[in-house]
Amino acid sequence: MKCPKCGNEIKDGYLYCEICGEDIHIVPDFEPEIEYNIEKTLSGIVEEVAQETGDAFKEEAEHAANNRKKMLLFVGLSVLCAVMIAACVISVRVYQNRSLEYQLSRAESCMSQGDSERAVSYYEHALTLDSRNVEIRFALAKLYRELAQDEPYLQQLLEIIGASYASEDDVERAYGRLINYYKSREDYDTINELLLGCSNAEVVNTYQEYLAREPEFSYQEGNYAEVIPLKLSSSTAGNIYYTEDGTAPDENSTVYAAPIFLETGDYVITAVFINNYGIKSDIVQKKYHIDIIRPSAPEVLTYSGEYTSPTKIVVEVHGDAEVFYTTDGTVPTEQSMQYLGAIPMPLGKSTYKFITYGEDGIAGDVTEREYELTLHTDFTADDAAAAITEAMIERGRINDAAGSAGETAGKYKYLYQYVINIKDAGSFYVIAEVYEDQAGTQTRTGTSYAVDIYGGNKYKLLPDGRENYILEEI
Repeated sequence: MKCPKCGNEIKDGYLYCEICGEDIHIVPDFEPEIEYNIEKTLSGIVEEVAQETGDAFKEEAEHAANNRKKMLLFVGLSVLCAVMIAACVISVRVYQNRSLEYQLSRAESCMSQGDSERAVSYYEHALTLDSRNVEIRFALAKLYRELAQDEPYLQQLLEIIGASYASEDDVERAYGRLINYYKSREDYDTINELLLGCSNAEVVNTYQEYLAREPEFSYQEGNYAEVIPLKLSSSTAGNIYYTEDGTAPDENSTVYAAPIFLETGDYVITAVFINNYGIKSDIVQKKYHIDIIRPSAPEVLTYSGEYTSPTKIVVEVHGDAEVFYTTDGTVPTEQSMQYLGAIPMPLGKSTYKFITYGEDGIAGDVTEREYELTLHTDFTADDAAAAITEAMIERGRINDAAGSAGETAGKYKYLYQYVINIKDAGSFYVIAEVYEDQAGTQTRTGTSYAVDIYGGNKYKLLPDGRENYILEEI
């Protein structure tokens, strides 16, 4: 039989055209009043015969007509039976064609027989009867996979993940099969695209290692009046690469490892995330303008130069600012020594660097001073320390020059600190008493001594609480 629409040859048992989808209907030409028409026809024949042959042949004609009547009746009944049988066959075929249960049973039967291609045709037809049946789509996708028909396989799974009628479990199953498919082909970029468009949190969490989301910036781009510790972050494993000159970053760019401190100026930070599978995120670029009022450089009132008498280094500190300094030539920071009052100038050459930090943590410029203090005396700082050590032996504080004392395991030592000028008294070396334990750790005891830089007279040095000193002779 051929399709009345496209002319395609219809296979036995099929009630629709595989090419154009046209339903095949068999409609018999049958009149319900066939017996009445047969009798009417026979009566007409009898009348004709009677008119032509006369009454002599009437009996013979009636006999012949009765025979023909019986024959026609037999033929009619045969046709009727054939039509009824055909109608039954058609009814069965129509039922089968429109029965989801029948199509599924036939598909399963074909699968059990290893006939995957016929099973596909039954499942495809089943989908025309129930297009929202997810299990049919999964079964059909499985067959496509077995037949190495990748495109229809993927189409069925994509239909499921985008279907409003699919449950969360169905969606998770479909994503799992899609991701496994692309993973077997090492197509991680497509996996990333699938996950970026996925709204199912369980799926995203399960396969987040394949995600490559844009790096997140801790500050929105714009204008700021403070230092910005800009942080870049990503929720998955991998590296963030960035540039500060507006160029596109790649694996050869700087790897983000710590906050990027943006101070006064204009910045263009461009970043990309690359996960452990080499998948790159979209590139993100943000621009910042930082305009900070920096504190002034510290005002050091003691100028650089050569000095011949004990001198204090004085710095002027304004408001809530803090001043820090170093003596080793490095640039001071908030971790350096803090200036808390006038600093006695050390003997010999020295270099001091000072910096101011505002209350907002912003640093100003550095002020540098160089000094050289020379005392016109033959009595040195070492002589002063030795004189105090001898005095402590005489007083029984220590037993010997090494500083041992009674049953104490440690030692007491007397070390030079600096020189000072005491009003109305003169200039003195300041010697501090230090306790050194067996591990070599030194701790100041809080007791200090003063030795006249010219005469060598020894005193215990006591502060009076008003930035002045009291000398107690020993």
